[in-house]
Amino acid sequence: MFQLQKEKAVEQVIEKIRQNIGSEWKTLSTADVHLLERLLQAAWVNTDKVAWEKIRFNTCSKEDVQRILSVASGIDLEKTSQHEVAEELEKVLATVG
Repeated sequence: MFQLQKEKAVEQVIEKIRQNIGSEWKTLSTADVHLLERLLQAAWVNTDKVAWEKIRFNTCSKEDVQRILSVASGIDLEKTSQHEVAEELEKVLATVG
């Protein structure tokens, strides 16, 4: 059940982002989209759900997406806990939109 909730929440966020950035979405590689999903899942698991709902994903720009993706460049996702990844993402997500 928890896994389904996480996946649904992230799917909804991805759709909001995709709609907002429009044709720029097509410039993201499949690998970037999968990485974005993985990062957002880590954030969702470790973020208070009230706070999650307040993040302005519907106004997320391509630059915001790039900043979210850049979190992964500074850490090893295989060796870093989801909590640590989420802490780094929290800084970026606080400024989305």
